[in-house]
Amino acid sequence: NKISYGYIPDIIADEDYILGGLNLPTEVLQPTGQWDEFIPTDEIQRTEKYETYGCTIFGTESILQFLFKRVFGELKNWSERYVYIFTGTRAPGNSPKTIIEAIRKQSGMIDDDLLPMNKAATYEEYIQPDPLPVLLTWKGEDFIKQYKINYEWCFNDNQIHNRNEAIKVALQYSPLGIAVHAWQFDYEKKVYIRPQGAEDNHWCVLFGYADQTYWQIFDSYDSTIKHLDWNFGFERCLRYRIEKIEKISFWDFLRRFFRKYKINLMR
Repeated sequence: NKISYGYIPDIIADEDYILGGLNLPTEVLQPTGQWDEFIPTDEIQRTEKYETYGCTIFGTESILQFLFKRVFGELKNWSERYVYIFTGTRAPGNSPKTIIEAIRKQSGMIDDDLLPMNKAATYEEYIQPDPLPVLLTWKGEDFIKQYKINYEWCFNDNQIHNRNEAIKVALQYSPLGIAVHAWQFDYEKKVYIRPQGAEDNHWCVLFGYADQTYWQIFDSYDSTIKHLDWNFGFERCLRYRIEKIEKISFWDFLRRFFRKYKINLMR
């Protein structure tokens, strides 16, 4: 039987953004592609009593926490439980695109202390309150009003070769969401590998690498830092972008309008 940790694969649509299509700004944040200094707080997706199957939520929020610390200099810890309830996630899990689309357009995110996992002793408690109180959803809407999030696939199904090179380029812009087969360890190489024919069943964060040797992973299970074989063979990978939404006053808007159309108010 296939073990699932909560990952459901997306089908890449024709309208989806793909790295290299120049749909997102290509502002280089980490020229080295290494994000070690921005590692967020460990977030474990299961307890001794229950499994959430929420890897796509835990992984996605961790990536945004990496980015938030790099872009804004703030260490954030958002509630995975809030997004889990909002999106109606249940076993066997959810897809990465479904989660990021909900966060950027519908749910937003709220601070973890408003709906923490450690206050839910059982899975039945974890998926409550449902429906969410309006005060929490208002908080999530505030996030959407303040921050714009976007994303693109690092490669599509037609790109068979040079996926590792595409990943190295994408790491200059953000840590990456990556689909993996979890977890088989090669004790000789001292890295995790994909067994032949094994399918992806988990979503986590790729945040750096040792060239030609291994990829660095931030995971939502114990031993959060893992090394994956350089030739692991990735099938799905997303890069993300977060920016503040600029708020301008009415008078600033008028000034920009007049400047744009070269309207002289003094005539």
